Amino acid sequence: MPVLTKVPASLEREYRLREENVWRAYHVFYGGTPLTVLRGCILPLAKQLVDDGEIVEYFFINYWLEGSHVRLRLRVNPDNVRRVDAKVMSYVERYLAQHPSYHPMAELADNNFYESLFKGEFTDADRPKYFDAEGNPKFAKNNSIEIREYEPEWLRYGGEVGMLISERQFVDSTELMVKLAALGNMGVRTILLGISTQITFITAVCMLKDLDLIEDFFVAYHHRWADGYDTNPAYGTEEGRRQHNATVENIRRKIVPRANSILTGDIDDFPQILRDWAKTCTKVRQQIEEACAVAPLKFEYEDGVREVSDPKDAAWSLCHSYIHMTNNRMMVSVADEAFIAYQIVEAMRRAKSDVN
Repeated sequence: MPVLTKVPASLEREYRLREENVWRAYHVFYGGTPLTVLRGCILPLAKQLVDDGEIVEYFFINYWLEGSHVRLRLRVNPDNVRRVDAKVMSYVERYLAQHPSYHPMAELADNNFYESLFKGEFTDADRPKYFDAEGNPKFAKNNSIEIREYEPEWLRYGGEVGMLISERQFVDSTELMVKLAALGNMGVRTILLGISTQITFITAVCMLKDLDLIEDFFVAYHHRWADGYDTNPAYGTEEGRRQHNATVENIRRKIVPRANSILTGDIDDFPQILRDWAKTCTKVRQQIEEACAVAPLKFEYEDGVREVSDPKDAAWSLCHSYIHMTNNRMMVSVADEAFIAYQIVEAMRRAKSDVN
C-alpha cells in the first residue's frame, strides 16, 4: 500500500479506518443474474456481520472475468479475519448448495465481447492467466466462493488520498443499491434504466458543477462505452433517435431541470433517496477540492501517470469511474450506460435550445 503523507481534515476518519482495518475480498461465482445471490445471500450476510460488530462496513461489485460473479469486500479488524472468513465461507457455501444456479457462468456465441472487455482492462501479459492455449476463456466453478487478494486500483482512483475518498464512495454506492433493491422492480429493465438515468445525472451534476462540462462529459462517456466495447447502439441511427424521442423528452422535462436545483442547493422536493444521493455526491466533490488543495491526486492515463491539482479535472476522472461502478452495482450493462449517456446529452441540448 502506498505511503500516505498528507491527509485533509475531512478524510481523517477514512485514514483511521484504513490504518486500523483491512479489506477482505471474496469472489462468489454464480451464473445468471447477480441480483438473486445478492438478495438471497450476500447482502443479508454483510448486514448481519455489520450488525454483529464483526465487520466495519462492506461494498461489492459485479464482474465478468472468469465468469459471472460478485466481488464482496469486507472491512475487518485484523484480529477478526479468521473468524469472519469462516463465517462467510460457511454461510455462502451453504446457500449455494441449497440454491444453486443452473445457468452457465457465461453464454458466448463467440469470444468477441469477452475479448473486448478483456482488452479494455488488461494487457497481453495477463492473457495466459485467463485464457487457455486455444484462446478460450477460463471460467471458475459455478456456485463457488473463493478468498482472493484485495487489489485497489490506486491510479484509477487518484492515488492514496483519492482512494480514501473512493472507498467511502464504494460503500455509499453499495448502500444506495441496497435501498433500491429493497424497493423492488430492479429486475424490470424500464424501471432500472429510469432509476439509473436519474442517479447518473445527479452524480455528474454534483461532481462537475458546470452544465457545459456535464454535457461534454456525457458525450465522452457515451463514446467510451459505445465505441470501446463494440456495443453498436441502434439509438445512434435516425430510426433509433425516433424510437427514443419520448424518453429524451421526459428526461428534458423532468430530470435536466434538477441540475439547477442541485447547483443552488434547492433539493428539498427531491424524492428522499435522490436527495440523500445528491448530498453524498456533493460531499465527495467537496472532499476532492480539499484533497487537491493539500496535494495533487495521481491518475494513470493513456500517456502515463499524471499529478492532478485542479479539482475539476480530478472530479472528471473520478466521476467516470463512480458512475460506471454505481451502474455496475445496479446491474446496468455497458450498452445501456451508453444509451443513457446518449439520451442525457440529447435532453440537455434540447433544454439549452429551449432557453435560446
